[in-house]
Amino acid sequence: MLRKFLVTLLIFCTTIIFTAKVSAAEFEMVSYSALVKLQWLANSGNPDAKKILKRINKTNIYGEKNLHDFERLEKINSIYQELNYASTVEFVQKNDYKNIMDIGGGYTPRALVFAKESRKYIGAELAAVAVSANEIVTPMAGKKYAQNISYDEVLIEDRYAMLGTADEFKGKICIIENGLMIYLTEDRYNEMFNLIREILKKHGGCFISTDYVTKDYFKEIAAALYGEDQAQLLYDETKVMYEELFDNEIYDDTFKTQDEAIEFFRTHGLKIQPVPLLNDISKLYCTKNLTPQQVEKIQQIAAKNYLWVITAD
Repeated sequence: MLRKFLVTLLIFCTTIIFTAKVSAAEFEMVSYSALVKLQWLANSGNPDAKKILKRINKTNIYGEKNLHDFERLEKINSIYQELNYASTVEFVQKNDYKNIMDIGGGYTPRALVFAKESRKYIGAELAAVAVSANEIVTPMAGKKYAQNISYDEVLIEDRYAMLGTADEFKGKICIIENGLMIYLTEDRYNEMFNLIREILKKHGGCFISTDYVTKDYFKEIAAALYGEDQAQLLYDETKVMYEELFDNEIYDDTFKTQDEAIEFFRTHGLKIQPVPLLNDISKLYCTKNLTPQQVEKIQQIAAKNYLWVITAD
C-alpha cells in the first residue's frame, strides 16, 4: 500500500513540475512577443503604451546591447506598430463598433481607448498574457472603465473558446488581429478562419488585419526612412529578431501574393474589402521624429489599402 502511494505521489509531483515548466515556457514566449510589440509602440511615443510597460514592471527586451542595427529597427518597428494601432482604433471609431474581440493583441493600449468610449473589449489570449493583462486592467483603466475590458484564455483553433468569447457580446463584433498570422501553421490557420466565419455569420460584423500585406507594407516604411536598397535587409533583420525571440520559424510565406490570400478567404466563405490604412497621420507620435520628406512618404503609405476588412458571405 505504501509503495503504491509513493508511486502515485511521484507521478503527481512529476506532473506538477512538468506542467509548471510548460506554463513557464508558454509565459516566456507569449509574454515576450506581447512585450516587444508594446516596447515598439511605447518607443513611438504613445503615452498609454509607456504607462502599461511601466505598470507591468518589465524592462525593454531589446536595445543597443542585444540587437544588431537597433536604432534603425527600433524606428521602423515603432512606426509599423503605431500605424497598425492607430488604423484599428480609427476603423472602430469611424464605424462605431461597440464590441471588439482582439485576437493576440497583447497589452495593447487600444483596450483603454475603447473602454473609455464605452465599448466592450475582450482580448483573446493564451493564458500567460490573459492572466497578467487582467491584473492591470483596473489600475490602468480605473474602476469606472475597467468593467468594459476583460481577457479570455483562448486558443484560436478551440471552437468552444472562440465561440464562447464571441457569445459574451451583444450585437455585431469587430474582430482585430495583427501580427498573429506569421506564427501559425497552415492547419491552425485554416481552423481559425472556419471559426471566424462562424462567428461573423452568427453575430455580424467584420475581421480586420494588415497581416496579408505585411511584407510590402513594412518594406515601404523601411524604404521611406532608409532607401529602397535597405528595405529587404531591414525586413530580414526584423524577421530574424522574432525568430530568435520565439526560437521558432516565422511563417511569412503562407501566401506568396495578395491574390492567393484573397482566394484563401473566398474558399472559407469570406470576402475582402481593402481600405486605406489611416486617413490622418497628424496625431501619430512617431512623426515627431521624422523629416518632412519622411512624413510625406508615411502619409502616402497610410493612404494605401493596407487594412483588410473581412466579412462573411
